[in-house]
Amino acid sequence: MPVDHYENFPVASILLPARLRPAVEAIYNFARSADDIADEGDAAPEDRLAALSAYEAALDRIEQGKPAESRLFHELGTVIAAYALPLQPFRDLLSAFKQDAVKSRYESWDELIDYCLRSAAPVGRFLCDLHGEDRALYPLSDALCNALQVINHLQDCAKDYAAMDRVYLPQAWMRAECA
Repeated sequence: MPVDHYENFPVASILLPARLRPAVEAIYNFARSADDIADEGDAAPEDRLAALSAYEAALDRIEQGKPAESRLFHELGTVIAAYALPLQPFRDLLSAFKQDAVKSRYESWDELIDYCLRSAAPVGRFLCDLHGEDRALYPLSDALCNALQVINHLQDCAKDYAAMDRVYLPQAWMRAECA
């Protein structure tokens, strides 16, 4: 799938079975657009939160079996139904993106991992579910996705700070290093 946005990892790679690529693309479009609401442009935090709340309402419509009001959510709803995907990981992503709209520092490792469990772990869970893997593997997937997220934060540290005044390194660690 063509991606016109900076990404650290390939999306809907040719390494994926062809049958899964449309599902991965629909999930990616949801996550990318929601993440862009949280991070891109100059909207005020309250406007970002309102737009992300509209995404939550669209998920509610999917859960209630109501028709989607946009192509994005129509495609996502189709994938959710076809693969019996739970909605909680989508809600977790939105929770993390809402946090991005209002939070720019993480005091501790535990606080950062809580964020990663909502911003990165859902992606691994989606892939486990799309591949039909046992959900007992979620903790292993979560650990891998959290590690990749932290690596991504380290790789993009200067960019995140310059563009959004956001620092994903635990502040307690930074104070200890500067002392």
